[in-house]
Amino acid sequence: MAEINANDIRLHVQRLAPKGGAAPDAPVVVMVHGMIMDNMSSFYFALGTWLADAGCDVICYDLRGHGRSERTPDGYSLADSLADLTGLLDALGVDRPVHVIGNSYGATMALAYGLGHGDRVASLTLIEPPFLIEGLGEEMARSLSQILVAMSDEEVAEWVENGAGRVAGRALRSARRLIEETTIADDMLATPPFSRDALAALPVPVLAVYGENSDIIDQAEGLAALVPDCTLVVLAHHTHMVLREATAYLRVLLGWWLFDRDAPRPDHVPPTERRFETPEWVTQMVPPPDLTSARRPEVAEKLST
Repeated sequence: MAEINANDIRLHVQRLAPKGGAAPDAPVVVMVHGMIMDNMSSFYFALGTWLADAGCDVICYDLRGHGRSERTPDGYSLADSLADLTGLLDALGVDRPVHVIGNSYGATMALAYGLGHGDRVASLTLIEPPFLIEGLGEEMARSLSQILVAMSDEEVAEWVENGAGRVAGRALRSARRLIEETTIADDMLATPPFSRDALAALPVPVLAVYGENSDIIDQAEGLAALVPDCTLVVLAHHTHMVLREATAYLRVLLGWWLFDRDAPRPDHVPPTERRFETPEWVTQMVPPPDLTSARRPEVAEKLST
């Protein structure tokens, strides 16, 4: 484990390389995880070690307030996140363009980094990026509110304390403190929308991956239509959780994207034994039905405010 001081905060970083070290011209890959209920481990185990074995110089890190990185009381705006990433690359001495891979909020952040720091980016891989020209901040803030309301339920709290297991319980408690004790909700609400003109001038190639059954699949075509060099891949039978559901294919796809893009893109074979579905309560942006029962009328009241 390593801790790096970047942009005046402490970030937890793991750097992975092939056995014997990365070649001088090896792709430098930076992985940016999702928000609140996520940390670097989701990328580290799914793609990080595999890409390092394939020859990449891989940088995984915990975003501010997540995982083992410092949880500051404020500083969770998109601009702060981009400054943290720049500070990290500077502290690590990375002086050539990097391939940024982001998942969920991390993908939105990666897209923003490509727009603002195109000279430092070789390519972008965006896995399920929330993408809106208008209302992006409102959608992110609403998602955080949904998480907080769900975690406030008595049954959920009891499960966290007694049945979730040590690792899951610690992650959930940390997520709740992040929402309740920092300005992250207000900072997300203030997230500016993407600019059509800026997206049309994006100077780096983009690989965008969505699940066919994702709750944000309707945003995919808009992104692909605006970005000039965008390869859109929609995975049949998958949801917003494609990083977990389609790990094996993502490894193959990234191998093609980073090393062999002149070859035909590898086909995705949908899983036949299971079709992943996004629950209706997620698409409707409300907690599961049992969280709005008569036993918990205050939950429904919170949702309506």
